[in-house]
Amino acid sequence: MTRYLPWMFILFALQISYAKANDSISAEFSHFAGNAVLASATTVVVDKYWPEVENPAMVGFTISASEAFLGEVVDSVSGGHLSWLDVAAGTLGAATGAYVTDKLYIAPKLNLDKGNETYGMVVIYHF
Repeated sequence: MTRYLPWMFILFALQISYAKANDSISAEFSHFAGNAVLASATTVVVDKYWPEVENPAMVGFTISASEAFLGEVVDSVSGGHLSWLDVAAGTLGAATGAYVTDKLYIAPKLNLDKGNETYGMVVIYHF
């Protein structure tokens, strides 16, 4: 895993955006959603390509939460301001994305029958 770590940080650094935003609900939701997706994708990639990692969700959370904080630091250094609300929304999204991916996508490997893997999930939606 350590040989791929520099590439993970390079991809992480490329994800940092320099967009200026306000502290509205939609802006905070975008921080939440973006970091949830980043944590989820990182968790899946670590689980698939580095099976020796015992807790891929923690790696996904760490990468995504670091992006939330470092993105704001870069914004403040480049003339903006450090928004703790953005950091909090991004960190909450990172935690949600990593946890949900670990528990609902990675964990429910249910059945291995004659070489075929069967996955299952029940989704209930009330009208």
